[in-house]
Amino acid sequence: MADSTQGDAHDKAWKKAEKKFANKHASQYYDPCQDFADRSLKCMKRNGFDREMCHDYFQAYRDCKKNWLTQKKAS
Repeated sequence: MADSTQGDAHDKAWKKAEKKFANKHASQYYDPCQDFADRSLKCMKRNGFDREMCHDYFQAYRDCKKNWLTQKKAS
């Protein structure tokens, strides 16, 4: 019985939020550069948080972010 009430509560919560997510702007909840950010963090963990070892990952993230913001401004 508790499972069905939790399911109903979940369904009601989703119905309230569904319109917001269905009509969101393309970049409001999505960062196309998140993969680069994740890779840079994994590199930091792998290399004992030595920033010098992960310079290429950070640069790739900065380049991605710069391109994304440039495209966003142009549109």
